[in-house]
Amino acid sequence: MIEFAPPNPPLKGSGGGRTLSDTVYQQIYERISANEWPRGTRLPTEIEMADQFGVSRTVIREALLRLRIDGLIASRQGSGTHVIGAPSQRVVDFAEPGSVADLQRCYEFRVGVEGEAAYLAASRHTRPRIGEIEQTLVAMRACIDENRLGADEDISFHLAVARATENDYYQRTIESVTRAIRVGMSIAATLSHRPTPQRLGIAISEHEGILEAIRNSDPEAARARMRAHIEGARKRVFVGQ
Repeated sequence: MIEFAPPNPPLKGSGGGRTLSDTVYQQIYERISANEWPRGTRLPTEIEMADQFGVSRTVIREALLRLRIDGLIASRQGSGTHVIGAPSQRVVDFAEPGSVADLQRCYEFRVGVEGEAAYLAASRHTRPRIGEIEQTLVAMRACIDENRLGADEDISFHLAVARATENDYYQRTIESVTRAIRVGMSIAATLSHRPTPQRLGIAISEHEGILEAIRNSDPEAARARMRAHIEGARKRVFVGQ
């Protein structure tokens, strides 16, 4: 089990809407990614971490919950919480200072919002809207031949799905997080062991599945496939899958 150094001054939020749990999450994430807390390490108790970080146990629980969702830690009755995953240090290196938790929250947000956008698109789509989505996939396939990242084309797909809802709040919402989407895609591309064409091929296949469900007017399948796609993207960034 880890032994902490003497307590530090209480944490303060880092601004930009970040919470104390974001700050704790990022600090634990960084220690795991830097191999300070390698796989198999037993973490301190919630009480010990609350004392070390100068925050409440509620804040610690929120941070640990995110790390469990990431697949980085696991808890078992009677044996405590252990590190089970090892994200790359390069996630921290490529992200802006203090922004790892922001990226995490962006993916979490997108799973809900874009899942519902796909649901509505399957319920309300028109032939012209389907054509717009199809054109973004044509552009993504061209990126394979040109060995390009395809960030703009990928984002265009998600915006086209949002437009197919016929509710411009969805498009405006996705436009507001395009910068975070680009950062996440750049990190995933850098960490991926797959060549660009293969990596893009996986994304295109997932997008095609979403389009198929929308075209077939199957809202439940569209929502499920969009959620799975974004969750998969999150794991490729944070867990290295």
